[in-house]
Amino acid sequence: MDALQETVEKLKETGTIGLEDFRSLKMKELEVLAEEIKEWCLYGNGKPEKLGKKHKKH
Repeated sequence: MDALQETVEKLKETGTIGLEDFRSLKMKELEVLAEEIKEWCLYGNGKPEKLGKKHKKH
């Protein structure tokens, strides 16, 4: 499991991540994580179990 997947799993389980988690990611991974969090907030209502699931855009 790579650092991005580990960070997403931690966010799913706990609902939070720390600065150490961000520091372990490469710039491209940070961009992907930011996009996942944005979609999660828009379409998953911030529920941790919905993080990482793809939702149909309106």
